[in-house]
Amino acid sequence: MGACCCKNAARTESYAPPAGPIIDPTEPRIIVPKSIVETVIIDKLVLELLALIASFVDNDEESPVSLVKLHAIADKEEGWFQVVSSMVTVIPLENPLGPSAITIVFDDCPLPSKDSVIKLTQLFGLSAMRALMGEINVKIERNICVVLCCIADKLAGPNSVAVLTEETLDYMLSFLMFRREPRIVLFALIALEKFAHSTENKVTIKKRLDTQEEHPLLALEQYADSTDYIWRQVGFAAKWALDNIFIVKDRLLAFETVDMSNINAILNTQDASEYLKISGDGLEARCDSYSFESVRCTFEVSVGCWYYECTIITAGVMQIGWATRGSHFMNHEGYGIGDDLYSLSYDGCRKLIWHEAKPSPLHNVTQWQSGDVVGCLIDMDMGEAVFYLNGEHVRTCTELFETTRQGFFAAASFMAFQQCRFNFGSEPFQYPPDRAFNNFNDCGFLSEDEKKVVPRRFYLEKLRNSSIKENCCTVCFDNESCCVLEPCMHSGFCSLCTAQLKECPLCRALIMNIRVVPA
Repeated sequence: MGACCCKNAARTESYAPPAGPIIDPTEPRIIVPKSIVETVIIDKLVLELLALIASFVDNDEESPVSLVKLHAIADKEEGWFQVVSSMVTVIPLENPLGPSAITIVFDDCPLPSKDSVIKLTQLFGLSAMRALMGEINVKIERNICVVLCCIADKLAGPNSVAVLTEETLDYMLSFLMFRREPRIVLFALIALEKFAHSTENKVTIKKRLDTQEEHPLLALEQYADSTDYIWRQVGFAAKWALDNIFIVKDRLLAFETVDMSNINAILNTQDASEYLKISGDGLEARCDSYSFESVRCTFEVSVGCWYYECTIITAGVMQIGWATRGSHFMNHEGYGIGDDLYSLSYDGCRKLIWHEAKPSPLHNVTQWQSGDVVGCLIDMDMGEAVFYLNGEHVRTCTELFETTRQGFFAAASFMAFQQCRFNFGSEPFQYPPDRAFNNFNDCGFLSEDEKKVVPRRFYLEKLRNSSIKENCCTVCFDNESCCVLEPCMHSGFCSLCTAQLKECPLCRALIMNIRVVPA
């Protein structure tokens, strides 16, 4: 992705890293103590899985044979070491699905023991010395950091604390402090964020960050607007971490530093799925979770012709397009935009159009790359949605209008480690379509409070401090319950919530009548 844009900015002061196990980072393979399967066979299975990820189109289909075999091998400790070593060694930097392949293998593998993980970090020889040696193998170090992300996600509580040894922490922090290679810095930062899910780890990491002469994350967040798309990811991740996890006293939050006076349509933070990260101006989104995270825009359209653009920051799996209020985000099941009757999306990584969870392949279309611009147009008068890539026509779709003809939102879903930036009209479009259209920003409206993309920790704190009345509605928890659903006779709902229900939330029986009971 181009040369490192801050090579000249790298720190040069002397540094004496603490002692730790040292292994040559250019070693082609991490040596495991015992092999139960030939290494070449595991390497082949890993590369087969990587090639197959792009063809995963059905969440209900059986797991590919290569993944099943890898899980069988990883069932024993020695095999688990081999599988991890193979992924670190053979997954290439250039493949945008590489990190996702590692998360897929880890997701269904047996949970490693604390001792196994500590032993793995020792086999890797993790230490500040390793991170700072003169020449590093970027592929291997990037993949090690991705593995650390997955391990931190898998383990919780005391096990996570035990795994974050001083040597492992030194290894990750060294990449942040010296900013040697953005692809490694990015995943070292994400790994630290995931280790910080444990309170004790969070305190330990924050203390180390705060004691540095130059706070590493304050330096890294300056890259959030970089035109180098890898450093841009680093800046986004650093800014989000400073807002939500590693809080720095007297630092302004991201939403307090952006000018929102000209922005009237953003991504809806109240509507987004739980693990999606959204920038301070509400126009950039990223997913670092294994789940399939989704979000809609704040502005709804029902008549006329509308257009927006999306700049691809990462070239992996995202589904970008249109959704309605009837669209459901089932992030943990892997369903997002284009996976129901009420949404439609374009996936430029796998070169597919999605509707009703059914993929339609695109021919003679190139795979999208970082920096590409996706154009999304919907014309309700003509009954069609059109997708573009860098101004070139991709496909005109009409199937969405067979189920609904109004109430559309710009929307997108993100696989792990994916990021993009939306333009709803607050900036000039790079590839405006050749027909008259409206844009969301000219017609939308947001109050001052609605423009604030407040870190999620504030909502959680407010929720923890809120008191719930004994007779409150079991759906919204805001209003008093006063309705009984007939004929099932279930109660505990307010009039506002029952007005939106067709079925009982408890038994799924059809609601024939709603009886109001005096408080």
